[in-house]
Amino acid sequence: RSCIILCNFDAKEVKTISNLAGMLGIRDKVVLSYKNGNTLVKDVINGNILNDAEEGIRDKAVIFNNIPGGKIGLFINNLKKFRLNNILKAAVTETSQEWTVNVLLKNLVAEKIAMQTGQEFDHED
Repeated sequence: RSCIILCNFDAKEVKTISNLAGMLGIRDKVVLSYKNGNTLVKDVINGNILNDAEEGIRDKAVIFNNIPGGKIGLFINNLKKFRLNNILKAAVTETSQEWTVNVLLKNLVAEKIAMQTGQEFDHED
């Protein structure tokens, strides 16, 4: 399934991002909130979404699944043009599809902090 997973965006942001994605031919999207954080990424892709996370991660993220790298690059550039900043970005991998959405977001937050501070970073499962 080629799709984008949108985490923790409000309705207006989802509309803007959907329009951007549509211009690139990406029509399939899954919209999640922090309450879906206990769902495995592979289950999100398959449409089996849990809604039971009380303390989910609330950072905004766009997660790409099975989208070509060139389209991802264009998409990220367009996000900046539309002043959608401080958004975490990731592509689903063999490893991350086995993680919950919360674990993926935690790793993205830690990775961002490490990059900003010039520190080493190791993903945690």
